Amino acid sequence: MNNKDAIGARIKQFRLSKGLTLKDIEVKAKVSATHVSEIERGMTSPTVGALAKIAEAMGTDVAYFVEKQNVSKVSVMSKSKRKKMQFKEWGATYFSLAKDVPNPKTSFLEVELEPGIKRPEETSTHDGEELAIVTKGVMEIIIGDEKYILKEGDCIHYKASKPHAMRNIGDAKCRAIWITLPPFSL
Repeated sequence: MNNKDAIGARIKQFRLSKGLTLKDIEVKAKVSATHVSEIERGMTSPTVGALAKIAEAMGTDVAYFVEKQNVSKVSVMSKSKRKKMQFKEWGATYFSLAKDVPNPKTSFLEVELEPGIKRPEETSTHDGEELAIVTKGVMEIIIGDEKYILKEGDCIHYKASKPHAMRNIGDAKCRAIWITLPPFSL
């Protein structure tokens, strides 16, 4: 398989994993469905501009399609190599717990909340589901109008389309393992 064929195959595989049609890509990327189909079948090479538009329309970057894909179906990550995202205003740090599995359907995160810092009152909503397992401390999860107090070892699973938020209500750091569907990207 030459590079042109490999790029096209990756685009098609990624598009199908996202449940997108050629017409969806045409609308989002402003690249004709016919041209995208030709790229996917290896009949033509995409221009850098077209590839960038297609990648953006599918919520990824160009590198995903052009880098050599020596990606394993197994993810092993040392603690020191985890990606992290901090939200200092409400004392939260998210750590990724997996990487490099092609087209993941879920994400696995460790969430650490500082004591004494309250999350702003806004809640988030999105498609999918979330599951959390508290591994240290005490956490309050707010889903809609309901509040749930979770201690070490307790879990919660909910539809993420309901407004939800979390906060540390203990006096020490609190941690939880969070699984999200669809994936949350750090």
